[in-house]
Amino acid sequence: METAQEKRIKLRLLRGDREIVLKVRKQDGEPPGLVFEEAVFDGLRICRNKCLFCFVDQMPSGMRPSLYVKDDDYRMSFYYGNFVTLNNLSKEDLHRIIRLRLSPLYVSLHATDPSLRQYMMGGNAVRGLDALRLILEKEIMVHLQVVVCPGINDGENLHNTMREIMNYHAVASLGVVPVGMTRLAASISRKLIPHDQSSSNEVLRTVEEYQELAMEIRGKRIFYAADEFYLMAGKDFPAQGEYDGYPQLENGVGMARKFMDEVRRYSETRDLWPRCQGKAPSPRKGVLTGEAGAKVIRPIIEKYFPPGSVELVAVENKLFGGSVNVTSLLGGKDIIAALKKRRYATRRMLIPESMLRDGRFLDDLDAEDVKREAGVELVPVEVEGSAFIKALLS
Repeated sequence: METAQEKRIKLRLLRGDREIVLKVRKQDGEPPGLVFEEAVFDGLRICRNKCLFCFVDQMPSGMRPSLYVKDDDYRMSFYYGNFVTLNNLSKEDLHRIIRLRLSPLYVSLHATDPSLRQYMMGGNAVRGLDALRLILEKEIMVHLQVVVCPGINDGENLHNTMREIMNYHAVASLGVVPVGMTRLAASISRKLIPHDQSSSNEVLRTVEEYQELAMEIRGKRIFYAADEFYLMAGKDFPAQGEYDGYPQLENGVGMARKFMDEVRRYSETRDLWPRCQGKAPSPRKGVLTGEAGAKVIRPIIEKYFPPGSVELVAVENKLFGGSVNVTSLLGGKDIIAALKKRRYATRRMLIPESMLRDGRFLDDLDAEDVKREAGVELVPVEVEGSAFIKALLS
């Protein structure tokens, strides 16, 4: 296709062995109006790894089919920021990444020790590590993640991983996240154990050590720990400046700090809190969230609103069970069960819009199902501090 901004463009299409040329006339600067049904045209590349901590393998049955798809497609990493392993790249794929300088990519690393990475991921984990090193040597920007499994790739292994990563200037960030374990985790590996306060503190100490080293060498921290580690360790979240622009926000790194700061800034610019503390939101509202989210929301409500004026419902995740307590993974049935446990004063509750995909919860129920079964209207709100406060006061 020629330059899409020109008045006249030619489209060269291949249909089988035939080349078809189409001429398009349009206004100067007008988009050509091409809309593709799929992000990729030759099918999604499916993961062939055998990760001992795979979250998809731990998922209960009966949810939407799309949730069980395990993609490992570098193109989706480039387009949407999906984390991929690079283990399933062909030589042609790797050459294309380098030739087109596709950047940034998002790569699941887990360990730089080849034998350890092979043990954790199976498949072609060593080949994927070699591909990653080549991509980094070509100065193609990459965001990395390490899923930390206690007793496996933590401790000295985590130190070694971070130490080697320091050698690559093309690494834009490395997010350290805890292994997710559902109630079915034991069915795929009995070697997995959940994080506790002690292991979380150990991970945070390691991250902080290498943050300091990275600041000296690179001028930014590079290494960042997921919010869950701070919650499990019982530690305050780092200040906004320590997240260097939140490069791994979608990976659960810095979401709590960003939200809290948005609330604070909104209050400071609008002299909000004297008004909040003088009266309860009208009509009275509630907030429904997961157990982890409640640890962030509760202090905000207690600080800025009169006692008892906002009801907070922390829903236990029985759909996934295990150590899973993040809000975005709640199912509709768990929400209904929580709302039926007691009679709440409010019949209207805010929920973060991240709980819904195309208007439905992970177990395929929607807000209307909850209203019908529990008599409570759920109001999705943008996961942003000022939007949250505005919704409570509206």
